[in-house]
Amino acid sequence: MISLIYYECKKIFGNFKWLILVAIILVKAVITYSSLNVSAEFSIDIYKDYIDKLSHMSQTDAELYVPKEAERIESIVGVKMQMEDDYASGAITLDDYKAYMKKYYEADSKVSAFEVIQSRYEQYSELDRDERVWFYDLEWRAFGRMLSLDFCLLFALFIFCIPVYCREHSSGVHTLNMVSKNGRIKLHLTKLAVMTVSAALFAILIYSVDFAVMGVKFGLENYDKPFRAILDHGSAYDSMSILKFFVLQSLSKTLWAVCAALSLGVISVIAKNIVISTVISAAFILIPVVTVPANSKLINYCIGIGLKGSKYHVNLLTPLANILIWLAISMAVMLILYPIHIKCHNSAAKNKVAA
Repeated sequence: MISLIYYECKKIFGNFKWLILVAIILVKAVITYSSLNVSAEFSIDIYKDYIDKLSHMSQTDAELYVPKEAERIESIVGVKMQMEDDYASGAITLDDYKAYMKKYYEADSKVSAFEVIQSRYEQYSELDRDERVWFYDLEWRAFGRMLSLDFCLLFALFIFCIPVYCREHSSGVHTLNMVSKNGRIKLHLTKLAVMTVSAALFAILIYSVDFAVMGVKFGLENYDKPFRAILDHGSAYDSMSILKFFVLQSLSKTLWAVCAALSLGVISVIAKNIVISTVISAAFILIPVVTVPANSKLINYCIGIGLKGSKYHVNLLTPLANILIWLAISMAVMLILYPIHIKCHNSAAKNKVAA
């Protein structure tokens, strides 16, 4: 069994094929770094100034500050036309008008950023006092929006997992292993083990790159804040920390990667061709992502949607159940197809001898 595992691993990663995985990881790092761009329709500096003030205030002071600041900005911006009319009519002097316009420009520059602060205030005012947090980190928000269907992981699965079955079945070499005692079971279990471990390894490496690049570019501060502080994913995650959510999501997607590898094995055994298997596998994984309705129960069994990640749940039971389903399918396909191949092979040999 150990020698079979060594052979399968050498077939996947030997002859410097592991360099392809290194190249995929490097490409992933570059894509992640370039994708983590913090952008907003308001002044980020002004926004962060407000956040810094709120984060150093007590809960009571913060609750008083937001409506008071909103009233202050409105009292300045809202009287602009009146002040212009007063200056035109001579009711105020030029110095008074200049002093007002200075305060106006300062207040007007804060309007857009403060509107976001107010939306946070309204959202958190609906929560219990001990669940409120005055924080809204733009870097973690950018990180959360970036984590979706990872094509670097898909490429790694296609490149390394599909050949595990395809090469032997396309050439018919696998029938030689079937005539040995327990050869069918041992060989298939070996391939399943290698594909499972390889898929999990690919996912862990590639998702680790996301966190590493996030740490290098922005740092990992405030990871213990409630996840709802960066994206509104429903009240179920008010008490879940940012880092815990992303780690659970990455773990869930890692299990979905294992599920994807098992499905690729089944497809490659049936198709018996690397190119055809890749095309069918890509269609099998990607088409449901855009065709399955969000309210359909099928969404729990679509590998592509699982790899994309769900913002409403990060449970691990669904991908684990799918892994068990695909393990059963894989074993069934092997038990059905291998005897057929052996029978055909034997029949062809007898016909040749008879001729």
